Amino acid sequence: MARASRLEIGKIGAPHGLRGDVHATLHFEGSDALAAGVRVHVVGASGARELVLRSAQGHGRGMLLGFEGIDDRDAAVTLRGARLELERSALPPLGEGEYYLVDLVGATAFGPDGPVGEVTGVSTHPSVTTLELRLTDGRIAEQPLAAPWVKHVDAEAGRVELENLDGLVI
Repeated sequence: MARASRLEIGKIGAPHGLRGDVHATLHFEGSDALAAGVRVHVVGASGARELVLRSAQGHGRGMLLGFEGIDDRDAAVTLRGARLELERSALPPLGEGEYYLVDLVGATAFGPDGPVGEVTGVSTHPSVTTLELRLTDGRIAEQPLAAPWVKHVDAEAGRVELENLDGLVI
């Protein structure tokens, strides 16, 4: 499977204050990938642009981000709803058996009796992360990405092996 060179790490929310700072929600709350000086790609309705962070600090369950060149509230408003992306090369190397959830999109899910469907997305919920699947019969389902339902994940090979189909939510 081809891997994207950039990974979406979060979304930009509302402006904060008058200096051009914004609220941001990260897909992985424990991430420490954002800090002053880091280059990010901001991808919104008007296209993508690369910006450098002038500040990044935790704020409740999210972060407050300031970007060089975004110096007032009006400029910050234009970023609302945009995706935050980082170059894969800017992230630390993955350990054995680790993978980025985005790398599962496009993988084939296999059950005990063969192919079940294709992973079309990943959703993170407060209690569980789920795979969004397009089943071989065209129906859409979600599968918890956890034991006892998932037996093995090989993101490099684009393969997710399910222990059973009991976790499928159609």
